[in-house]
Amino acid sequence: MKNMMSGFIPTEFNNMKLEKLIKVVAPLLLMALYLAACETAADTDISPVIASVGNSSVTLDEAIEQIPDIILAQDSLAAITNFKEQWIKSQLKIQEADRIQIWNTPEFQKRMERQRVQLMENVLTEYILAEHSEQLEVTRDEAQNYFQAHKDKFVLDERYVRFRHVTTSTRTEAENARRDLMRGVSWNDVVNTYSLQSELKLRESSQFWPISVAAADIPMLNRYLNVIGLSEISPIYQFRGQFHFVQLMEERNEGDHPDFDWLIPQIEDWLRLEKSQRITKAFIRNLYLKAESNNEIKQMSATEISDYLKNLESDTP
Repeated sequence: MKNMMSGFIPTEFNNMKLEKLIKVVAPLLLMALYLAACETAADTDISPVIASVGNSSVTLDEAIEQIPDIILAQDSLAAITNFKEQWIKSQLKIQEADRIQIWNTPEFQKRMERQRVQLMENVLTEYILAEHSEQLEVTRDEAQNYFQAHKDKFVLDERYVRFRHVTTSTRTEAENARRDLMRGVSWNDVVNTYSLQSELKLRESSQFWPISVAAADIPMLNRYLNVIGLSEISPIYQFRGQFHFVQLMEERNEGDHPDFDWLIPQIEDWLRLEKSQRITKAFIRNLYLKAESNNEIKQMSATEISDYLKNLESDTP
């Protein structure tokens, strides 16, 4: 009787326990919901909608996020306007495709299958290389040895230049920056004091560029780099509401051998690509041999294919 009673709990006791549990859990639940709502509100895009088509819309912040920085910096209004127009056209096509259920057409299904197969192959390759990531590392010594062994192949096919480029909002700032450089003020101080995108300008000024692409987004600056001498500063040029000038610092002539430091990233990429190809070829070769040993591969011989083609030709009127 005692054991039977120990397993029996009155209904009133259960209700009291439930009420206490609700009193403890409810505030915690409300607090969790409040924090989640705050987090959602913080992530909400409150920028204005620049375009909508049907139930789809795009905001100004979304446009800015998707436009490359270099294009946005040149002319933000034109960049956003072009993005908006392209987005509208894209949405019109997408919604029309959705309306006619284009995914049900044989052509769509065929292309989807091709993309699925291609994606599987690509992801498998990425998986293989990730499993052998240590073997893909390229040391500086490997790059140096490669450079020395193939040095005669590394020849500049055009003139290369290293130059400084200052961009300011006003002509006065450009004139002051130009004057300070001529007076011997350090490049770092000048670019940080006057230039827009100062960090980018500093990085670019440390690199050599083919003359064909040096400042090519502003054709007049490219022309200046073709005619000014070493250390010479170009005239100030106004372009799309901003003021620019360049200063030529170094040059390498066509036919010269580039410095090894220029080529390190490129050589590392080449060597990494070679290693990747060796690893993937070895992996695929092992798969092939394994499938072959298990009699999983069935294929026509070259002779059989040739005979079949000849029969097709003979049957053709």
